[in-house]
Amino acid sequence: MTSTVHRAVVVGQCQKSLFSVSTAPHDGAMIDPVSDLESTTVVGVDGSASAHNAVRWAATDAAARKTPMLLVYAGVGKSGTSLSAAVNLRAGTTTNARAHAREALATARAIARSAVDDDLDVRIVLESAPPAETLIRYSESARMLVLGSRRQSAVARAVLGSVSSVVAAHARCPIAVIPENYAVRSPGPGAGPVVVGLDHSSNDDAVLGTAFDQASHLGASLRAVHACEKTDPAALFSEYVEYGPRLDPTSGPKRWIDRLLATWGEKYASVDFTTHIATERPSQALLNNARDAQLVVVGARSRGAIPPLRIGSTSRAVLHHVDIPVIVVPAVMGRES
Repeated sequence: MTSTVHRAVVVGQCQKSLFSVSTAPHDGAMIDPVSDLESTTVVGVDGSASAHNAVRWAATDAAARKTPMLLVYAGVGKSGTSLSAAVNLRAGTTTNARAHAREALATARAIARSAVDDDLDVRIVLESAPPAETLIRYSESARMLVLGSRRQSAVARAVLGSVSSVVAAHARCPIAVIPENYAVRSPGPGAGPVVVGLDHSSNDDAVLGTAFDQASHLGASLRAVHACEKTDPAALFSEYVEYGPRLDPTSGPKRWIDRLLATWGEKYASVDFTTHIATERPSQALLNNARDAQLVVVGARSRGAIPPLRIGSTSRAVLHHVDIPVIVVPAVMGRES
């Protein structure tokens, strides 16, 4: 593995969209007015310990940016009906579910505000639509969507589960997955670097934008990793002697990644970064480099216009094996940048 040290500052990244979330309250719903989600961090809340940890991480992230966060509890009421209609159909069950949702939102808001010293703008929404449908709708305009994950199923419940797999397949903003047992740290270089995986795709700039933005607000360094194949052992010795370094599989990628990061370095002068080329599987290269990291940023593979985000084998392996937050950047962001 080869590496180069540079100095590079982040211009905040924010997804542009004309989407606006309706703030007309449902009957009995708790809704704080939200007219513009462009700078808002949206957190899925369900009252679980993993969701609470996601709220803590999102609160720290939002406080560093001085931007609002929105806590969303969805799925209260019969799918496709209003809360009032659901109450008429299933009064006892819906009332109890709504009471639980209100309590979960109130608890999550208290956790968010206790996680930071700032006067954090924390808004809450109780939605009757199904969770996947609701979160996908919010992702159209949100800066980021944050979900919690439970061990030992790793991210099966947060990204690969029945509800969240749908969210992951259609989200149009970055998704941060926060392990339940991750100890949320105060921003600073001592917490470890931000590791970002690059695959020489059209999504690399969007992934780097998210990674540099996070590193800047965390006060952390950035480590960019790219994995490539080893030299073909069948290459003739005479060819290797003649062409020398040009047969080194790391030489071309190293020049490419150095140029790419140098371009970003012109914008992000306050962030220290290193570039690394590994001759191993991409997932293993990321896992090796993430051992001392506080965050990993990866891109989703594009498989056409729909769905815009597909969890590939590398992202899946990282999500399953690291005990730190992972941000997955959808391929749609690369096409729109």
